[in-house]
Amino acid sequence: MPTIEVEETVDVARDALFAILTDHEGYGRFPGVAKSELLRAGEGERNGLGALRRVHLGGPIVLDEEIVAFEAPCAYEYLIRRSRPLPIRHTLGRVELAALDANRTRVLWRSTFGFPIPLIGKAIGKRAAAQMARGFRATIRKAARLAAEQAA
Repeated sequence: MPTIEVEETVDVARDALFAILTDHEGYGRFPGVAKSELLRAGEGERNGLGALRRVHLGGPIVLDEEIVAFEAPCAYEYLIRRSRPLPIRHTLGRVELAALDANRTRVLWRSTFGFPIPLIGKAIGKRAAAQMARGFRATIRKAARLAAEQAA
């Protein structure tokens, strides 16, 4: 199964960036996301542990993702529980944020997945991995811009 790993350092405070990245209903602001919605609130925090989000990536692609770990403001993990139109076997997505100083944050986003489709699943996974890596990088950068705008 492919593993995507994207690392970015951005000029924004960790806590502000974490708030943007865990605003599940706000994912429609990110490149490649047509809309997003919170299907189930998390335990204790609306966007925290147990939250279930639906992300529409445009066209027919829809992912239902559950937050399975939530360590504010340092990390969260998610699993794709349902996908359309193709099935995805997702073992884990993890986003880690490390404060380098008051206004700089290192983000590490990892995701491991595969398409359990005979003959073509591996090829689809390879192509999807490249697209998802670009999407993760664009999401981090857009989230950083949004966090900076809110801080100004």
